[in-house]
Amino acid sequence: MGIFEIADTGGMICGFRLHPDAPAEPLQWNVDAAPGVLPEAPGQPLWLHFNFVDTRADRWIASSTHLTEEVRELLLDTDPRIRLEPMADGLVGVLGDLHHDYEADPEGFGALRLYIGRELLISGRRHPLESTDRLRHELRAGEQVGSTIQWLSHLVHHMAETFGKAVNEINDTVDEVEDRILAGRIADEGKELGRVRRLLARLRRQLGGNRQALSHARARMPAWCSGEDAAQLRLAIERLDTVAQDLELVQERARLLQEEIAGQLSEATNRNLYMLSIVTTVMLPITLITGVFGMNVGGLPWLQDNLGFWNVMLLMGGTAVATLLVLHWKKLF
Repeated sequence: MGIFEIADTGGMICGFRLHPDAPAEPLQWNVDAAPGVLPEAPGQPLWLHFNFVDTRADRWIASSTHLTEEVRELLLDTDPRIRLEPMADGLVGVLGDLHHDYEADPEGFGALRLYIGRELLISGRRHPLESTDRLRHELRAGEQVGSTIQWLSHLVHHMAETFGKAVNEINDTVDEVEDRILAGRIADEGKELGRVRRLLARLRRQLGGNRQALSHARARMPAWCSGEDAAQLRLAIERLDTVAQDLELVQERARLLQEEIAGQLSEATNRNLYMLSIVTTVMLPITLITGVFGMNVGGLPWLQDNLGFWNVMLLMGGTAVATLLVLHWKKLF
């Protein structure tokens, strides 16, 4: 992947004119110079991708007459809830994605806001996103995308690749943890598995939200969507479903490994408690004998005998041996 760069185009990260029979054409256009106005594109779909951190992007969308008021409000909203619903003869909503620097921040999840019309496609984000950036580089490399729904299909494919890569990395981590558990090194593995399970839960929430939003949108596609485009979108969603299944398998493995750690720790604790019980049982008679001979009263045996100490030691040793024999006879160890 190339170097991530954002040119100062008035809040627009990139723009492309889509062609059904030719590679996408990058736009050299500054939205700040023409608030609310679209570049000329007779009969050709446009994709405009904005950086919503830049107030100029917000200003352009707010003043755009090509968008209905409802679409403008949703694009400028800050609600991260994932959804994709029909509106203004198109689709408008929010999809979840991973941050561009996800490896440096493994809990970096972002939201891509988008409007998909027949000839106008607008998207925006507040943090660099991995899947959108992949698609941007793909179009710059000459990829052919003929319609806005085909653009959505390409985006979903890149989302599947992005989430799949994250799931594979987590799966490798689970493999390493499993190897250490099998080797008997379980000291810090519970903490690592806990972190992995929290990350998997967040990935599952994002991935599940995207799948649900896309499935609902596919059932209510605009009338202008062709059957071929709908079929491509269905294949992209199925690929996303495959990634979700892989994620569930990794999540189940992590859960089973955490249960294995808990079982091993419980077994070690029970074993230690059992050995402590044996030692306590053996020491009880000896403690009784030392308590009796520790009483400073008359009549204690061997009190004036020079061998009294050794007699008491022999009595305690014999009692310990007898206790061990009884425990062994009872098959307690």
